[in-house]
Amino acid sequence: MIQLNILAFAALVFTARKLLRAYRHYRYRVIEFPKLSADELPAVSVCLPARNENGSMTDCLESVLASDYPKLEIIVLDDDSSDNTSNLIKAFAHSGVRFVQGAVLPEGWLGKNYALHTLLEEASGRYVLFMDVDTRLSTTTISQLVAHVIARDRDMVSVIPQRYDTYRPSAWMGTLRFFWELLLDSPRRPGSSAALWMVNRHFLSDELRGFESWRDQIQPELYIARECLRRHGYTLLVSTPALGVSFAKKWSSQVESARRMLLPGFYNSTLGVLVGVGMLLAIILPQVAWIVAVLEGNWLLFAAEFVLAVFLAGVSAAYFGLVWRSRRVIGVLLTPWIAWQELWLLIASAIGYRMGTITWKGRPVGRPPKQRTVVD
Repeated sequence: MIQLNILAFAALVFTARKLLRAYRHYRYRVIEFPKLSADELPAVSVCLPARNENGSMTDCLESVLASDYPKLEIIVLDDDSSDNTSNLIKAFAHSGVRFVQGAVLPEGWLGKNYALHTLLEEASGRYVLFMDVDTRLSTTTISQLVAHVIARDRDMVSVIPQRYDTYRPSAWMGTLRFFWELLLDSPRRPGSSAALWMVNRHFLSDELRGFESWRDQIQPELYIARECLRRHGYTLLVSTPALGVSFAKKWSSQVESARRMLLPGFYNSTLGVLVGVGMLLAIILPQVAWIVAVLEGNWLLFAAEFVLAVFLAGVSAAYFGLVWRSRRVIGVLLTPWIAWQELWLLIASAIGYRMGTITWKGRPVGRPPKQRTVVD
């Protein structure tokens, strides 16, 4: 038990260092917008792939249309939805939203990746902002992102959103999707976010040939971020109320996404899964050891686990302080149970890919190949 506690403490120290790095380098700080004339402002194409988004489509488009950025192009692709998504998109035509009907999915492509590739071909702005339909923006979000890429001379920026609806059970029992992005962040695997990311259109289209190289990858934005980091410039941002990027997602949708993303996120490898399991067990250990200590009457062990639990609470508070806007104490209290859920989802992801039961919006998804890098 002492050895397990030492390993758990080391894992939590590693996690604390990663979260401290996120606070120092990734948490958004307001940048003064460069002094540009109206003609010098770069155009931004906001591109949304949508499939069966009847419940979120309207709120998403309304948040984009409320933007104060003056040079916007908004394109939404309906990827063969079976609900009312198509009609909801077309209802915004009078506001300038352009509807694109998705084509038949070519062999070898994942549905969302082909939708992103099609949207890229339709876009005309200097920058393309891809976002999920369950992401919400403030009126100044796009202006601030443009200011960031210009001031920092970046070709890509992606944003980890915050949860504002922390009064909902779907937030309390949410998955650790963005926890892993911060924890696993490295030059080989830079942290990224599919929720919202902006990229230089010419770089993505001309130098990287769009999404062709990652047509069958679960997180194409991760590999594009790596190419930007290697060749030009890339930044991961964690949103704050000042940037105003948030998301709201049902628990069932989060579970489906986690099963699809966890194994690929750990390099599609057994070793990666074991590392993830080890990190989660470091979070789970104090509550298990407490029970053992009480049953055995071992109060020294109980005291040791109490110290470990206090440290865990501090690490948990740091994480939820980044990704939740309010009620963070709820997240801290629920951390062990969320870790149990994540452990189950990680194992379910590995088993699901082996059994061929992973789906993405109703389409089956095979186990993706190993990561690839575009050849210069």
